[in-house]
Formats: sequence, C-alpha cells, structure tokens
Amino acid sequence: MQYTKFLPCKKKRKNVVSESAKSYQIFNKPDLRKLILSLRREMSANCIDSKSNSLAKNFLNHLSSYDSINSVALYSPVNNEVDTKAIHDELIYQGKEILYPKIIDNKLVFIEFESFEDFTYGEFNILEPSGKKCRHPKLIDLFVVPSIAVGVKGKRLGYGGGFYDRALESVPKEKIWSIIYDFQHVYDFWGEDHDIKVSMVFTNSKLLSIN
Repeated sequence: MQYTKFLPCKKKRKNVVSESAKSYQIFNKPDLRKLILSLRREMSANCIDSKSNSLAKNFLNHLSSYDSINSVALYSPVNNEVDTKAIHDELIYQGKEILYPKIIDNKLVFIEFESFEDFTYGEFNILEPSGKKCRHPKLIDLFVVPSIAVGVKGKRLGYGGGFYDRALESVPKEKIWSIIYDFQHVYDFWGEDHDIKVSMVFTNSKLLSIN
C-alpha cells in the first residue's frame, strides 16, 4: 500500500522513510513510534495549523450530531500533535464542559477546565491544569485522546507510558475518539491486550467509525 501521498504536507521524503511507511503493518511498537515521531518532527508550524484547523471542522461537524455529549476531555498537544485549540474554543462557546488530563502520583486524572492561565508544565513537559476538580472517567461523555498511531481495528499506540491505557481501561471504546494526521492511520501493528481502542478516527482525508 502506498502511503507517500499522506506524508506531512506532501513533502518529499528520503526513500528509506517512504519504504518504511509502506510496511507499517509489520512494525513493532517501538519502531512504529520512532517512525511516526520522526515524520511529525519535520512538519512546519503552518502545516500543523492548516491540518489542525481542517480536522477541527470535521470533528465539530460530526460531533454536532451527538446531542448527549456535554462533557469532553481534550489534550494539550506536544511534539507536533494535532492542535485542539479550535475545538476547545468552539466547545466552550457551545457551553460544553471541558476537561484536561493531568498526572498525579503517576496516575492520569481528568481536571475540569477553568482557565488556560492556570496551566503549568507537568512531569513530561506537557501543559496541565493546576486545578484539583477531578472527574471520574465514567462521568465524562467523550475522550479525545492523543495518539502516535491508530490501526484499522482501532488499536491505539501511545508514547509507551500506559497512562491512558490504565485511566480508560473501564471506559467503553465508543466514548474514545482520536484525531490524527493521515500518515498516523496505519494498517496495523503488534499491540498488546491492554492497549485501549478507539471507536472513531478523524484524519485529514477520512472519518472512520470502528466497530
């Protein structure tokens, strides 16, 4: 399968990267993580903004059909992840409740959003809310999770710490969505039983509902 056209902003890549991208389905987790992160590192700020804004429109358009979703857990982007700021702003305008992840005692919890002025850099140099109003995951309607990659069967590849896997292990996958660039949607990879799965994947070229 050809993946070259889905690489960051259609920038020409070295042959070794292009050939590796064609073989996503045989990658183990560390190798796939390394490849995807290398591709994201080379994305320009303009490219990230353009793709993030496009994805935000697609996401919000789809979300509008879910009247029962009133609380959404977003994430603070790092390492050139899809930026969720446009989504955040629109959801606040709509009166939705927004939560952000925070690591406390090596555990991922979700804090009610109050103001970005209260955010500080946490353990992994990720902006986190400084508030203490935690909400149990079962009381949150939707989770938008950051991903290194997502397989065609919904398997999610994260950074390797297992924080989301542990925090959302009892949450139905129907409540877990991911927003990624095209090149992060892969055929499959060698995952593990504890890897959480997502039910909805948004990329720049498609929307995938995974049963």
